[in-house]
Amino acid sequence: MIVLAAAFVAAVLACAGTVAFVKLSPDGGRDAGRVAGTSAPPSQRPDPSQGEERSSPEPRPTVTVTEPGTVIPEEPDWSDQSAADAEFLALIAADGITAPDDWALEAGRATCGQDYASAREYLTDGGLYDYHVQTFLDDWEATHGGYC
Repeated sequence: MIVLAAAFVAAVLACAGTVAFVKLSPDGGRDAGRVAGTSAPPSQRPDPSQGEERSSPEPRPTVTVTEPGTVIPEEPDWSDQSAADAEFLALIAADGITAPDDWALEAGRATCGQDYASAREYLTDGGLYDYHVQTFLDDWEATHGGYC
């Protein structure tokens, strides 16, 4: 008898829940009877206050996936290397650095890309004053663009 009463109460509650769900639908439509678990959105009903009927849903954004590529730097134009060397030598001379041309070019290539401490050690061991080291490195970078 208790089982029958429980089954009856469960059936009444299920019917009441269905009726309440249909009656309390937020847009006042009858979409509450749709099959649960579908991914389709409820039908778009025109809002009478807008006066314009929508014919299709809003477009979804397009996502483009690009594969990462390998960037290959351009080779420097070595024919212009002598012009860069001449400009470098002119710059260090204008900055008050005196050194033999071939040593200055060799030192520029040797210290290119090195950390400051290593470059400083190389340049001061070669006879450059400590206060000229950063200027020397900056002039090389300005004329050669980092190409060693």
